Amino acid sequence: MRTKHPCHHVRKVAAVCLALILLSSCVGIDARFVIRENGAGTLSLTYRVSQELVELGQTGSEKAGVPLPLSEADFRRSLDSARGVRLASFHRSENAKDLTVSAQIAFDSIEALANLPAFQDAGLSLTTEGGRHTLSQVISRAPREPVSEDSLEMVDALFDGYDLAWSIEVPRAIQSSTRGMLSADRRTLTYRTSITEILRSAADIDLSVSW
Repeated sequence: MRTKHPCHHVRKVAAVCLALILLSSCVGIDARFVIRENGAGTLSLTYRVSQELVELGQTGSEKAGVPLPLSEADFRRSLDSARGVRLASFHRSENAKDLTVSAQIAFDSIEALANLPAFQDAGLSLTTEGGRHTLSQVISRAPREPVSEDSLEMVDALFDGYDLAWSIEVPRAIQSSTRGMLSADRRTLTYRTSITEILRSAADIDLSVSW
């Protein structure tokens, strides 16, 4: 008997996958913050979305869509009503396996970026106390309900090879952080993990860095 690839079974756990989409977007993500002394800066994003997941969004209900812009027009619409943020660049490519989007958002302040709908559940903030600046964000929130091991094994198969890299470059040497590795000049912090590790986490994954 022919054995079906795990991706062919994804609709059997659609509810689980859609819940996980809201947590991690179910893609490979490379995000890079560059923050200047005045608090303005850029956020460069590259995300790689499985064509299987794109297909699931197209054939399912409207709520099943990938909650990230997949076209330049969608990206610009997501920023239309925002103040202090703008799309600086956008590029999209795709192959049989993945759709890849690269975009750079310029922002006037972390507060302006935090007001975007995509960040409103992320607790993104920049605080200053005694000349010490601290950037904080929840990268991923834990599932609200337990996920069965069978469903997690299916998620492992669907998202194997999709990673998250989150880096923050600041104008001065970093003094402390909750996770990640520092560059030689101590001005860039990078945190790397796999999407499957994020989905299996029983607790929120947050990141805080001070300089």
